[in-house]
Amino acid sequence: MMIAKFLRIAIFAVALLSTGYATAQVVLSPQEMRELAGQAVLQGRPELAYDLSGALISRDSNDLNAQLIRSRSARDLGYTGKATAHAKAAWALSRTPSEKYASSLAMAQALSSAGRRTSAQLWLRRAVHHAPSDALKARAARDFRYVRSQNPWSTAFSFSVAPSSNINNGSRNETSELFGLPFEFQLEGEARALSGVEVSTGFRARYRLMSTPTRRRDLSFRVSHRTYQLSDDAKDIAPDVEGSDFATSSVFAGISESHALSALRAQARWDLGIGGVWYGGDPLFHYNRAGIGLTKPISKDARIDLGLTREGQIGQGRREDATIWSARLGYDLTAQGGDRFAMSVGLTRSSSDGDYLDYTQRDLSLRYALARPIGPALLDFGVTLSDKNHDRSAVSMDGRDERSIEASITAAFPGLDAYGFIPTVTFNAERTDANIDLYETENYGIQLGIRSVF
Repeated sequence: MMIAKFLRIAIFAVALLSTGYATAQVVLSPQEMRELAGQAVLQGRPELAYDLSGALISRDSNDLNAQLIRSRSARDLGYTGKATAHAKAAWALSRTPSEKYASSLAMAQALSSAGRRTSAQLWLRRAVHHAPSDALKARAARDFRYVRSQNPWSTAFSFSVAPSSNINNGSRNETSELFGLPFEFQLEGEARALSGVEVSTGFRARYRLMSTPTRRRDLSFRVSHRTYQLSDDAKDIAPDVEGSDFATSSVFAGISESHALSALRAQARWDLGIGGVWYGGDPLFHYNRAGIGLTKPISKDARIDLGLTREGQIGQGRREDATIWSARLGYDLTAQGGDRFAMSVGLTRSSSDGDYLDYTQRDLSLRYALARPIGPALLDFGVTLSDKNHDRSAVSMDGRDERSIEASITAAFPGLDAYGFIPTVTFNAERTDANIDLYETENYGIQLGIRSVF
């Protein structure tokens, strides 16, 4: 019976190809028509698949497989609008994870062919979420990366909530000496550390202007906002202060370009940008920024990165102008098991008429990220040491010296994956020692957020 069945299908296919669908005399069951339509798609016969799936849909518009085949064949024929419509119909009919996975892929393929790659990426995240197996999930993630690489637009949103012991970077001390006088002044209000919760949101976008095997040019845009809610203890310490008094907003727009240097086996880059920062709702400063950099592999698993940046800040209100030069040398290594180690050293020099903006800072950062989870969590460890020197200070004749250490542990939970996003928890601890009590700070906090896994 199986041989007879396939003979009937083969005869029907020959009849269709030789005389056209309208004159074919072979009668097939709906299941046989679905099988033939599916084979036609696989064998590069989209016209045959389109006609067969159309007949099936005319018979029963709730035929999920026919809608999927119709979408795929319409896409192959260049009918992107029809491909999208039939994929949408298939999604509405889908009930099981396998059906939702297939419908999501069909929609993503139709949208990508229509040039709507950002929308296609959203549907591929749906496919990842509904994938009935790890192998199919990996396939959808791989398709996502490909579509993203072809998409001139790249967008990302961020959101985090972070309880903190020191939202205003206030002093950990209750008193401070000033000008070397032999008695201490009581610190009050926002001069002291205030605890609370930071709520941070952000958006960034990139548009690729040009891309060749050796050259790439991008436009970029970023906007962020952080605001705070004071704890009851903080309200007792500073009753006249609100969390929004410390809110910070920023906006940035820029252009960047990278070049592959075949002779050096390296990649060079430059960038230009402008932006602004607001503090407590009022303009704080505007700035322009220019930078150059070089990334060079030193082995198949390691690379070094050099960067130099100049930023010119134009103070608003009573804030002084400043010119800031920053240089950084970084080293990244991926171990055999996939663990990643990164180290960087930086030097920053800020020049300004304002003593608090006239300083030299040196820092060393180390980071180690595990490739495999410990229990349910992927762990990432980081530590930063820094030394900052102000030659002048408004409250000391000896200038101002600070030494800081910051440590963090981030735990990401891949088992809680939803649409390619996983939750993260970061534990932060920071301490600054200074020759002036006013600038000695401590901050302990927890940050809750999400991040993409691909």
